[in-house]
Amino acid sequence: MSLNFGKISLLTYTHSNCFDIHDIYFDSIKKFFVGVNHYVLTNESFKKEKVNQIIYDDKTNYYEQMLLGLSKIETEYLIYSQEDYILYDYVDFNLLNECINVLDNDKDVNFIRLICSGLLGEEKNYNDSFIILDKNSEYFFSTQITIWKKNSLVEMFKSSKTKYITDEPKNSIYLANLSGIGLCTNLKSEKIGGHFNSKIYPYTATALVGGKWNLSQYGNILENLLNKYNIDKHKRGII
Repeated sequence: MSLNFGKISLLTYTHSNCFDIHDIYFDSIKKFFVGVNHYVLTNESFKKEKVNQIIYDDKTNYYEQMLLGLSKIETEYLIYSQEDYILYDYVDFNLLNECINVLDNDKDVNFIRLICSGLLGEEKNYNDSFIILDKNSEYFFSTQITIWKKNSLVEMFKSSKTKYITDEPKNSIYLANLSGIGLCTNLKSEKIGGHFNSKIYPYTATALVGGKWNLSQYGNILENLLNKYNIDKHKRGII
């Protein structure tokens, strides 16, 4: 099944301190998410074909950087990603279309997290495929792979004014204050740590932990990629 790329874009947030893994990341997008309109929010420009680079001032706050990036996106929906969320299999367009249909037809749904994670509160089933997230959870907002109604994300950042990307709990409060609900997928692949890998958007969640390669959870995938791209894993270190 095809995907309507006129409705959805990919926004990747990155920083120059992670440029060493760009080849792995961007090649994974080109291979496994063919056709997507890709925007990259970065503090420094870099050479890469077929991505729309949006340069933010490294001295500004995270919310300002995000609002800048969101202002350049013309589609109604976007998938948020980061450079260490490396795809290792094809995005399932059938399942992604199912998400888009929910967003199209239910005005109360602000976002759908494409991974089953952060379930620490009183969640309820939306249907067989999706779970309604608990608004009181500190992880109601997450920087994990999520398809957003752009306007909801803009409204949240305008209110939260978060300084740092790590301010997820603060964002959660302001996201919860918006009218509407948030969902996460109930379509689960293998369990890794505290989450289930995504069937919709199969990616490493995350490839880096504390700046080190996350071989403890994604050893087979990352070892192959590090060897393929001739990257010395000991420069960053491993966990």
